Amino acid sequence: MKLPVISEVSKYSSLAWDLRTSLKHRITLEDSKRVIPERLQNRERNFLSLVEKGIYANPKSPYLKLLKLAGCEFGDLDKSINKDGIEATLNKLLSQGVYISWEEFKGKRDLVRGGTTFHVHERDFDNPYLPGYYYVRSSGSRSAGTRTMLDLKHRTDLSYYYPPSLAVSNALGSPLGIWFPLLPSSAGVGGLLHHWQAGNPVLRWFSQVNEKDVQASCRDRIALRYIIYGGRLWGAKLPYPENVSLDQAVTVARWMAETKKKYGSCSLSCFTSSIVKVCQAAMGNDLDISGCHFFGGGEPLTEAKRKQIEATGATVCPRYWITEIGLIGCGCLGASAPDDIHLFTDTIALIQHQRKVFHYDINVNSFLFTSLLKSSPKIILNVESDDYGIAQNTKCGCLFEQMGLTTHLHDIRSYAKLTGSGMTILGSDFVRILEEVLPGKYGGASTDYQLIEEEDERGQTCISLIINPAVGGVDNDAVIDTVLNELRRNAYGGKLAAGFWSQVNTLKVKRIQPLSTSGKIATMHLLKKKGNQI
Repeated sequence: MKLPVISEVSKYSSLAWDLRTSLKHRITLEDSKRVIPERLQNRERNFLSLVEKGIYANPKSPYLKLLKLAGCEFGDLDKSINKDGIEATLNKLLSQGVYISWEEFKGKRDLVRGGTTFHVHERDFDNPYLPGYYYVRSSGSRSAGTRTMLDLKHRTDLSYYYPPSLAVSNALGSPLGIWFPLLPSSAGVGGLLHHWQAGNPVLRWFSQVNEKDVQASCRDRIALRYIIYGGRLWGAKLPYPENVSLDQAVTVARWMAETKKKYGSCSLSCFTSSIVKVCQAAMGNDLDISGCHFFGGGEPLTEAKRKQIEATGATVCPRYWITEIGLIGCGCLGASAPDDIHLFTDTIALIQHQRKVFHYDINVNSFLFTSLLKSSPKIILNVESDDYGIAQNTKCGCLFEQMGLTTHLHDIRSYAKLTGSGMTILGSDFVRILEEVLPGKYGGASTDYQLIEEEDERGQTCISLIINPAVGGVDNDAVIDTVLNELRRNAYGGKLAAGFWSQVNTLKVKRIQPLSTSGKIATMHLLKKKGNQI
């Protein structure tokens, strides 16, 4: 048995070796044009290789239990894939109970199929054949203690998307900045490594939060410095994160304007709501960022947000990323819908199914994702992401289409998660706060409190905390403090979300009657678009 200190030293030694190898692997646009079509051609073979080793050769895999329950051996799967293809086979498996809901994937709910129940933990979905030297966290508190392996081989596999994503936006070679949080979130470090490998290194890294805001662990603090200073030692010019809070967006806007003036162009990658703040700051301070390029994710790029961004003369392309799954797709300038993205079908398979939304008498076309690469940190097989939208094949004529990525997704929304300032919270994480904590402290019943996700007049996605006027007089600031403090009790993700939301009043109190649907009052009331219920 290894002592903890020896184990940590061993892990950092592995990280150092892989980091050095990763940073030396530079990717050109020509490399992307070669690799992505090759992966498309070999997607069935890659998927079967992942399943054979990561599921059928892994006795602890939850998928193995479901596949056995469905009577599906590897030979059956192999035959079906070769005969009908991946997506048809995944639909067949779904009908036989081989799928994972998001809460099951996070270990928050047991797997129940028919009369059989399996207890699972989120670590059971880890790829058992990857080095678990370091774990990062998703941008929100989808569950306490959520973690995903920082696998540098997988990061390299995804870096092949970055040269074409810059090319389709006319941003290849443009000086680049990022405005993403530092560890334990993977967003900042991930962007740093991807863009270095893609030959467009990050010049400035702005972080909306500092280590104190997110109560970063000693391990996170060490790992951040290890990656940056280790990278510099091996020749990678990696910037250290500068704390620029959300209410200081003018700092980022000023950097973009100065960079554009010096080099003729500039690009910024950050959460969609942060882009809007930069654009508002630029317009409010007469800063010229016309011709600059934005890449946004973390929340939907709505029509209102796109209009505010393009009013500055800049362009914006969305990116769809789920930490536990990876980079799912990127947009191009030829898209018809504001949030249209090319689905990266060389590394991801997608099917949809009609499912009823909890508390609502409606159905949505829910996304179920499957990973196709052996480097995937998590084994993903028909995992329901709690997102839905429209998938279709359309022609835009861009480089992605020329490489074979012809499936588009748009109108991507969540039916079970709330997003504000790029931070995503699973609605069920709020149930205890709204139904127990707030009534217990401020009075009223569980049906007197409700959360609503909506877009305000500035194009910002915010979260309103509805409190029934019948509750009586309460201090709005005290209620918000209570919610944020309860969020901080959720390890990592909750602290990160609370750190963001406390800066710019993402969470606001409204004293109105909770909204009802079909006579029911749901704890969480999601909005699809401004003024339009889900």
